[in-house]
Amino acid sequence: MRKKLIAVFLILVNVLSLASCTASNNSGVDEKERDEDRHSYTEEKIYYSIDKIAAALALCDGEELSKRCAVSPDSVIDNMPVVEEDDDDDDPYKKPDNILLIRNMIASTFTYEIEESTYKASVLDKKYSVDVTFSCKDYNKVALQRDKFLGAADFNMLMEEEEKTIDRTFTLEFVKKDKQYLLSNPDDLAGIYDFDLPELEFMDNLFDMIENSYMTGPGWDPYTECYYDTNTFEFVIDLDYRAQNYVWQYLYRVSEETEPEWTHIYTSDTIVDRYPEQIHLTYTQEENFHTGFYCFIIYDYQSSRIYGWEFNVYNSNDTLNTKPT
Repeated sequence: MRKKLIAVFLILVNVLSLASCTASNNSGVDEKERDEDRHSYTEEKIYYSIDKIAAALALCDGEELSKRCAVSPDSVIDNMPVVEEDDDDDDPYKKPDNILLIRNMIASTFTYEIEESTYKASVLDKKYSVDVTFSCKDYNKVALQRDKFLGAADFNMLMEEEEKTIDRTFTLEFVKKDKQYLLSNPDDLAGIYDFDLPELEFMDNLFDMIENSYMTGPGWDPYTECYYDTNTFEFVIDLDYRAQNYVWQYLYRVSEETEPEWTHIYTSDTIVDRYPEQIHLTYTQEENFHTGFYCFIIYDYQSSRIYGWEFNVYNSNDTLNTKPT
């Protein structure tokens, strides 16, 4: 047992001795490899910083961008299309700033590509640079697809389908501070948000695409615009060519004016109408409507707006019927 232990000990000594000789003979090679590893590590750290910078630019996050810069990136932050939510503003009819929203959406499409062949390092000065190409969706091509857009969401939907991009290349410079690689020329990125958008026009809601509407069906008199002795209301809405670009989502309601509030006779389920040319709605009940004042309206989910007709109904069997002559 003792001999085996000694033999093992001698083997270990020989191995360590050989390893030591090998290390001594290859010290120059190892030093070169260590330098290459250090340069590779530095390059990867800079590329990591670029990834964080690109994310901050896409999110319009000035605070996060500042963490990655050696100097304050005020000129970039001033140009950021930041969309802020106003919790105190509860006005449902306030028009959104569609251009600001669209600029923010364009920024969110930012991607980047590092031109690795342009990487330069001045290790003694702790300064580094590399060219980076930032790309965004071709918003100009999207802008040509509509005469008018149904808000910023409509623009964004088309932009998601766009494959062509607009590309811009920037030389990013970095300095090493406290083991971090920070962007030293953020002002050069200030123009990244200079989206040269053409003048865009917007619709307020789906109802802007209505050309004409009318009531019809049995008992409807177009001259007096009243129904007589009917159990059916028909509501027709003629739409212009733009309506065929959209999926309409709405519900309709039939109500009668009563005191102190209107009485809702019928409310439909949600209707999804894909690319309609016309909307034709019919409500029928078993007995004729009694004399009264009614309305037939549709409700647009997107804008929370209503559109419809109000009209009189006359029933000849009602003793209080005051049918116009």
